Amino acid sequence: MNILVMSSQASNTGSTLRAEYIHKYLKKLNRETYYIKPPFKNMPFMLDFVFSMFYNFFKLMNMRCDYVIIVKPYPNTVLPALLLKSRGAKIIIDIDDLDHGYRQGFLSGVIRVMQASLIKYADILTTHNTELRKMIIRENPGYKGRTYMLNQCVDREVFNPRAVNRKNVKDIRRAFPGKKILFYMAHLNIASYLEDILESLRYINDNAVLLVAGGGPALASYVSMARRLKVNERTVFLGQLPLEKAAEYIAAADLCLVYYKNLPVNTYRASMKLREYLAMGKNVAADAVGDIKNFRDHIFLSRPDPESFAKTVNRAIKSIEKKGEKGYKLIFDKYDWKTEITGFYKILCGGLK
Repeated sequence: MNILVMSSQASNTGSTLRAEYIHKYLKKLNRETYYIKPPFKNMPFMLDFVFSMFYNFFKLMNMRCDYVIIVKPYPNTVLPALLLKSRGAKIIIDIDDLDHGYRQGFLSGVIRVMQASLIKYADILTTHNTELRKMIIRENPGYKGRTYMLNQCVDREVFNPRAVNRKNVKDIRRAFPGKKILFYMAHLNIASYLEDILESLRYINDNAVLLVAGGGPALASYVSMARRLKVNERTVFLGQLPLEKAAEYIAAADLCLVYYKNLPVNTYRASMKLREYLAMGKNVAADAVGDIKNFRDHIFLSRPDPESFAKTVNRAIKSIEKKGEKGYKLIFDKYDWKTEITGFYKILCGGLK
């Protein structure tokens, strides 16, 4: 059985990381699983979408496969995949977020209409959020029996407290003597909301330092914002890190952070980073928006505003409670990519019947 995995977004995005995890664990079950890595990082004016369409048409020109799995319905992947569909392939589209909800006005409408038209080419749909699944079925009733949950999970080969280099972890801690290390990781774009965390840092205990891991189109503006808010001396921008290095920083942290603005679009998200933090057994401070609320028993939960978040962070820093240790078991039981993909593979082997 030949399986192809593709991501519509740029190579440095969370959606592409999801595609890579799907590929990695399908490959362990089926050697004939392939992945086309997006050729570009984020480019201005979404030009990476335009250029990658030509790239994908070229890559798929002479290819055949049984299944093509596409993370996010955009023309740069779905239209080239129609070449494969004409040769007998079945198309699976993974909808991970309500993309048009991050934009406003005309562009939001264009994304909504475009994705709705592309979804129709799928044989089945997958998603990672129960509320998003309800919306997908409501707007596409023909997919009621063909929309599957493919949970947002964790690669426990990487995000495992026993897998990290302990010497490197100690070196990170030594670099910040006497400080409480706060760690935040995200692709820094329109959906990251680091601005609220930087604002909250003004109200967080002075002995805390914020380490920010991630690259993206908003990185430079966030660096400027930290200076403007006068928290730059307490903020370290690490840039985009390899996953293994990110796991070391998580292991070194006293507290890991997740923050979403209280907007309708965030009802339909599933935080990969929250799950990765918990997989490392770390205490997490997060605000009660969308999917995050499902983890209330395993994290320090805040109202969704910077001052309330700061109070929760201050409380979590002082607490001796190890909520993250309970979270570790939750991830092991429910959000392991190996287990999730094994179940999904059985669906593929059944011919999507």
